[in-house]
Amino acid sequence: MITFDSSLLLGYYQAKTAGLAASATASTSNVSSSSSSTTKAVPSAPWTGVASEPSDLVKAALNGRKFVDEGAAVAAAPTISGDYKKLFAAYQALNTLSAIANRSDEKGVTDSEIKRLQAVFSKGLNEVNSYVQNLSTDGMRLTTGAVMTSDKSTVGVPKSNYTYVTNKIYSGQVDDEVPTFKGAVSFTMNVKKFGVATDVVMDLSEMGSTPRTMANVVSFFNDKLAAAGFDTQFAVNRTVGEERTTTVNGQTVKLPATGDDFALQVKGDLTETLTFSAPAPKPAVYITTAAGNPDPDKNTTTDDAVIENTLTKYGPGAGVTPGTKVFSDTLEGTVSTVHKTMTGPDGSLYVLADVDGVTSTQTIKGDQDVALLKYDSSGKLLYARTLGASNTATGYNMAISDDGQVAIAGSVAGGLSGATNGPINSDSAGTITDSFVTLYDDKGDETWTVRRGGMLEDEATAVAFGDDGVVYVGGRTKSDIPGSATNASAGGYDSYLTGFATDISGTPKALFTTHFGSENDDTVAGIVVNGGQVVVASKEGSEAMLRSFNVATSVVTEDRTYLNDKEVWVTEPTTYTKAATFTTGATRDLGTLKGGNIAGLTIDNGQLYIGGSTTNGALDVNNQTKAASGGSDGFVARMSLNLADKSQDTLAYYGGTGDDTVTGMAVSNGQAWLVGSAGKDLAGQPTVGDKDGYVAQIDVATGAATWEQRLTGKDGYATATSIAVDASGSSALDIFGIPRGEMEFTQTDKIVSATSARAGDTFQVRTRARGTLTTIKIAADDTLDTLADKIRKATGFAAKVEFSSVGNNRTLRISPSQTTSTVEILPGKGGTDVLESLGLKPGIVRNTKTDHGQTISADGKGPIYGFSLDTGLDLTDDVGRKAAVAAMTKALSAVRTAYREMADTANGVKRADATASSGHVDGPVPAYLTNQIANYQAALNRLTGGG
Repeated sequence: MITFDSSLLLGYYQAKTAGLAASATASTSNVSSSSSSTTKAVPSAPWTGVASEPSDLVKAALNGRKFVDEGAAVAAAPTISGDYKKLFAAYQALNTLSAIANRSDEKGVTDSEIKRLQAVFSKGLNEVNSYVQNLSTDGMRLTTGAVMTSDKSTVGVPKSNYTYVTNKIYSGQVDDEVPTFKGAVSFTMNVKKFGVATDVVMDLSEMGSTPRTMANVVSFFNDKLAAAGFDTQFAVNRTVGEERTTTVNGQTVKLPATGDDFALQVKGDLTETLTFSAPAPKPAVYITTAAGNPDPDKNTTTDDAVIENTLTKYGPGAGVTPGTKVFSDTLEGTVSTVHKTMTGPDGSLYVLADVDGVTSTQTIKGDQDVALLKYDSSGKLLYARTLGASNTATGYNMAISDDGQVAIAGSVAGGLSGATNGPINSDSAGTITDSFVTLYDDKGDETWTVRRGGMLEDEATAVAFGDDGVVYVGGRTKSDIPGSATNASAGGYDSYLTGFATDISGTPKALFTTHFGSENDDTVAGIVVNGGQVVVASKEGSEAMLRSFNVATSVVTEDRTYLNDKEVWVTEPTTYTKAATFTTGATRDLGTLKGGNIAGLTIDNGQLYIGGSTTNGALDVNNQTKAASGGSDGFVARMSLNLADKSQDTLAYYGGTGDDTVTGMAVSNGQAWLVGSAGKDLAGQPTVGDKDGYVAQIDVATGAATWEQRLTGKDGYATATSIAVDASGSSALDIFGIPRGEMEFTQTDKIVSATSARAGDTFQVRTRARGTLTTIKIAADDTLDTLADKIRKATGFAAKVEFSSVGNNRTLRISPSQTTSTVEILPGKGGTDVLESLGLKPGIVRNTKTDHGQTISADGKGPIYGFSLDTGLDLTDDVGRKAAVAAMTKALSAVRTAYREMADTANGVKRADATASSGHVDGPVPAYLTNQIANYQAALNRLTGGG
């Protein structure tokens, strides 16, 4: 017996039927047009006749054949001309792109072929985009974007919001006393108004016998504030409990609703600055955890893992150790990897992460970007800052200065607008990485970004602030970084150290660069600064090395003349670091890590701490207070800052007989915390999931683990990825869900801060077909208001730019200012496109009117057809491939619509303005075709037994 897959035949019949229907319609059109003396001959559509095999189209494209070729269109249809020829050429190009997209989505296509397909696919998209942008047509207009009545931004700039809502404090009934409000509970609220600061003590013991319900406590707070003459007020935020039902003997029975959820609401005032503190604060520990089965389908060739990243705060437990969970929140699903967390001087928490999608409403331009996320001590996200890389970027490390500046460091490939470029690689494909460092001010606005590197791969892996404003950056490089006083060795990656300072004009300048390392792969793992001493921890081959450098800076004061916010030239004295010299100091080899790593380097109470993991139970550090347990163990070493005096050495290992890794270390007041992945018998605690994470507090002086906890998560897999400790981060404020420090109500209105746009990013506009393109460039201090002015002026006021509110964001809306105005919005060139970052669509914005009951363009210049093509379509992952296939199908449908409607117009049939992209074929089906379809179906029924 021979088996037969009937779906193959059915697919063939369907394809055959569609082709015959299209041919029949085209033939009918030709017959009717030729028989009429008043209509023009309509050439056969490009999808009729003998079509090239998709595989042939792909091969031709890979061999370098042009995508758009009007000559090929004429060769395929000799009688074609005018707009038909242009549509024919566009269809052939889109059909080739469709074949490439479909090929990439087939099973068994190798990664190397995918890369080739992506390269030629991008080339073809650019070719089609250029062709359509410069196309001269007669009775219609094309755009590779959308056709719209308005371009509404989906990305906004946050508005200042003077209301703060805490997380849930209590669940229950409205008149219940809140259990956590019992006892001696108080905090201080400092209110600064018109330059005068006043402390208002909120001590619940002053309520006497009054029940401490949510409403009574809020009334107590408000009475205290009113008596002090302030406008800020508290309120109860209540969320009604959900109704519940169950089924008993087939009947639905209503159950009591869950208790209501209650939170506090702080209603601030524009004139009042609020700062919160509480007596006897204790350490708070913040941990990020990645959880999820790394291989759900047990197939290592598939990428099916769904990883959840969480942020958890622990407060005081029994005695002086942590242990009480204050909150645990899941981070946005687009956060792929958390590299570092740190607490700021104001009590806030900073998280450095890689993201692969929209983060806090900010879109990203490429496959992966870097995000700096700032939270308050209650876990509320205060802001997100994305780097804005056009291709891919990774953030490895960060540092926070005493005055609240933040520096992040990592690697970037592809475009990065607005950066101060030192020597960088010349890789136009965007596959070779350069190092970058970005400095943010205390408000989260970018001060500057430096991109710098050699001809080969390099990346910045550590960063630190000096007392004189110098930003020290360390990393690894495969080639010399120009300007270095030393050359890289011939062995793999070498470490480097660079010092950056802001010059008199506000531009970052490299003060020095030096290479160091071994003949093996090396990398810098941490940097600390103690006055003029810079200590660098690096892994050189397998060795844990500490190197000290002495840096002397030259700080000068000069007059700087610049244009201020009021566009007035002013001159004022400016102090800046002009130059620096450095000399090499002491080094110390701690021994081989034997496959381990260095996870942290810090200074605490004038001593140097280094931590990580190793299988070497005999590191070269004296005074071992806790021995290794076997396998891979964590370690914390304390030593003198001069590296030479071993009398202060102390070393404690931490681990079980299994393999325990370390991903993060924090130190505060002589106590060290380690986090990572736990072996099965770590600390004698039972395994919670399939693979657990852990957190441990270690008294380095004794080697004792004073607090240990295994961590689990989604699917039973968890690894703690970072840790930060705030010595004063836990207090009575946690009971009320109120953040430590100043409550932040205001938000920056700068576009480059609130979105992934960067200074120097662009888009283009024009107001007529083939008209002159005007480039609009984003400036570092642009707001939505200044950008709106730029758009109005660039379009000669043909564009009306308005603002709207979406949630707590303010967004743009672009529409024609006059009935007959059109505005075409096009992507920026040279890797600077900013449209996606702004949430705007490329395409043509026009008004419409009704003509004989049909909607058409109001400018009277014929229909407009939009392909809705995204020039950033990506074939390198499954989601991107399917999106590309769908996009090409939609674009081809738009060409079919245009071709059909042009033919109908030629035959006197009134058509609507073509803003849709339906690809159906109109007209009656001939009788012969109906009979042939019936015969096909009968044959199929015989093959399948009628099933």
